[in-house]
Amino acid sequence: MTTGTANRTQPEAAPPRGFGVTALTLAAAVALLYYGRVLWITFAFALFLALAMRPFVSLLERARVPRVLAILLLLFVLIGAVVLLVINVAGQINQFYTDYPRYQTRLKDVLTQVTEFVKNLQQKFIGILPEPSASSPAREVKLQESPFATTRVFVTQLGQTLEFLLYAATVPFLTFFMLKDREKFARVLEGILARNPRLGGRHVTDAVSRTMTDYAVGVSFVVLIMAAFTTIGLMILGVNYYYILGPIAGLAILLPYVGVLFSTIPAVVIAYFQYDQRKALLVFLVYSALQFLEGNILTPFIVGNKVRLFPLSVMVAFIFWGLLWGVPGAVLAVPLTSAIKVVCENVKGWEGFARLLGEPDTG
Repeated sequence: MTTGTANRTQPEAAPPRGFGVTALTLAAAVALLYYGRVLWITFAFALFLALAMRPFVSLLERARVPRVLAILLLLFVLIGAVVLLVINVAGQINQFYTDYPRYQTRLKDVLTQVTEFVKNLQQKFIGILPEPSASSPAREVKLQESPFATTRVFVTQLGQTLEFLLYAATVPFLTFFMLKDREKFARVLEGILARNPRLGGRHVTDAVSRTMTDYAVGVSFVVLIMAAFTTIGLMILGVNYYYILGPIAGLAILLPYVGVLFSTIPAVVIAYFQYDQRKALLVFLVYSALQFLEGNILTPFIVGNKVRLFPLSVMVAFIFWGLLWGVPGAVLAVPLTSAIKVVCENVKGWEGFARLLGEPDTG
């Protein structure tokens, strides 16, 4: 009896064999995203633009406009708006260089106040900080940059600028083909995903496309509204460089948490140097009112609950994608993480990861 009982004893459960493979797969995916970041960033921005334009292309198609003509018309309007903005921005940059001598006096006053403040701190803590030893006098180090080093830096910067312009120019072409052949790409992707039994017949591409299209269209409207309101507000207040500060305020919405600082601080500083503290305070109040409007009315009403990520998930995603892709990664952190969440919701066994990122999609 004892032997039979021992023979019937169940063996201990073996550890899951797929954990190591999953870890290696994730590491390989992160390495691929990092070393191929230029390609992936270009593709991601083109896809975001295609998703934002898709409803308008469909609207023109329902008005019996051919798809190719509709896409070209929208791209022409978009590129024209960007060119017009660049021209105005270049004009205001030239204005800044012209006005800079007038700001030097105020800048010197501020630097003098800061220097005095630092000296007062040094005098207060002079007894705490160790005094420099007479036996080890400080050495004087002279740095001299060779002409070859200056030329090398200039050539490097020029090459980086040309590379940026080249990849930026490919975004409209990628967007055009994504919109033109979107049904073909969707069928091919669905066919590839259908071979995975963990999907259980779910339409992952449809779910991701639907969620990301709603988000891209909504956030694009919010960006345009905030940029327009901020530009008009600065024009009314008489603050210079509104064609620069206004679009920055709109695009800063795409940067979670820190975007407010990047948009508000430059406007307040410029208002202070151009006028005085009262004007800077007024600009700060206008920015605060617009940001309250965006956070409590515009974004909830236009974007809605299509991106149901937890605040902690948004912060972690901002840090992760920012470290991986820099500023473009920080801008794309929310849509990329939302797409990952939607995929996890539609893959068997991955629902827990989706719940870790945010609330379930009720749409």
